[in-house]
Amino acid sequence: MGVSDPGLADEIEQLRLSASRFAAAELAPAARAAEQAGTWPPDRLEVLARLALRELDLPEEYGGAGAGCLAKVVVLETLAAGDAGGLAAADQPGMAAGALAVCPDTGLARAIADECLAGRAACAWLALDPEGPPAREVPWAPAWPAPRWVFVSRGESLEACEPVHPARPVRALAFGASGAVSLSLDGARVAGRWKLEARTALAVRGRARLWCAAVALGVAQSAFDATVAYTRDRVVFGKPVAHHQGNAFELAVAATNLQGARLLVRDAASSCDGLAADAGFWATQAWLAAVDAAVGVTDLGVQLLGGHGFLVDHLAEKRFREARMLGLLAGGRDLADADLADAVLGVPDPLAEAP
Repeated sequence: MGVSDPGLADEIEQLRLSASRFAAAELAPAARAAEQAGTWPPDRLEVLARLALRELDLPEEYGGAGAGCLAKVVVLETLAAGDAGGLAAADQPGMAAGALAVCPDTGLARAIADECLAGRAACAWLALDPEGPPAREVPWAPAWPAPRWVFVSRGESLEACEPVHPARPVRALAFGASGAVSLSLDGARVAGRWKLEARTALAVRGRARLWCAAVALGVAQSAFDATVAYTRDRVVFGKPVAHHQGNAFELAVAATNLQGARLLVRDAASSCDGLAADAGFWATQAWLAAVDAAVGVTDLGVQLLGGHGFLVDHLAEKRFREARMLGLLAGGRDLADADLADAVLGVPDPLAEAP
């Protein structure tokens, strides 16, 4: 089942088509090799530079293309359908783009953007529960380019800091082509700390979640397409696996959930572009829908492939790992639910306020 793209502006559709050709021809065939190597090769990164992947959603005053969030989520989804593994490293500042956009220290924001766009440094993103303990480390960040800044979003507080300890290599449980390091925040130099309005702080976290949501959609689409292709060809009890009634129903539901999540993500991205007051709320809702759809589709892919789904001969297990990890980033589901509840209620919790 193909991807429906109603209402995309011509320039975004052209970007999508270019990204789709590149993903199919270059990223998808080398996905497993890139995961093992821990990086995407320079020639593929040069193509992404021509697509202006890093610049798309950054404002022009920071050296970006100013194309907006909608263009970015469409391109991210399309590339992730080929291989999501290197996107976290290749797209910088990536999840931190929303933080740069609201950073009141424009000099600092421009300096960070310059380093990221030039491919010399990266940003890590950390969202924390305002009631939880202080941040001590970033458990996972892409390894290339070396992460230099960490943006920490905590309630209505936004902080930019520079770790002083070297990054420590860790095992990449997903997104292996981005490499993996952890960052200690002990003694980190605080480059800036700002207090934001509640809705602005949620919008910053929502932008980070939209990045994850778009990549999740691409992972889910590739999983769905591969599962349908396999189950049409694989014959069990005299007919293709996909033609057994229970399996057919599950695939139909997965397709519906995936398209519904896609529409939510694109609508939320348009809200961010329009600076809507509730943009962060809907971006967070879209992330929840996209991750749920991706986990459901990739799990179904593993199940319908049977024992093959757990083997590296197929990409089903890789896609499942990626979908699960995307649900852990940007503060995870618990913080997302808390953000949504706060936005809906808009009033303090008397139990939480009690001495």
